[in-house]
Amino acid sequence: MTRQQQLASKPLRLVDGDMTDGRLTVKIQQKRWSRWLLRLPKDATKTFEFDALGQMVWSLCDGKTSVQQIARKLAKKYNVSEREAQVATERFLITLARKGLIGAAVIDAQKGKSSQ
Repeated sequence: MTRQQQLASKPLRLVDGDMTDGRLTVKIQQKRWSRWLLRLPKDATKTFEFDALGQMVWSLCDGKTSVQQIARKLAKKYNVSEREAQVATERFLITLARKGLIGAAVIDAQKGKSSQ
């Protein structure tokens, strides 16, 4: 993926959860293969803690707002350079993706189509 594609991608929340006081609580979706190894209650949840910046980024992961737009909003609100905001935003989004909380729609500029 090129740098332009990364900045044009639009993060999208993959989980439904309740954000209260900077804490996101999501229901644990147990993988089929792990059920024989570990049995969890059906209503098991996991909680993630977000600071103010993380809450802002999470709220903007709507599938409509690009990474570049998120970074610009952060740069403006926190009075940092756009490059600093891009780096911080990308790192945080990678962390959210690794935890399975978000995915991203990527726009192929040549074809004009989006893919996930």
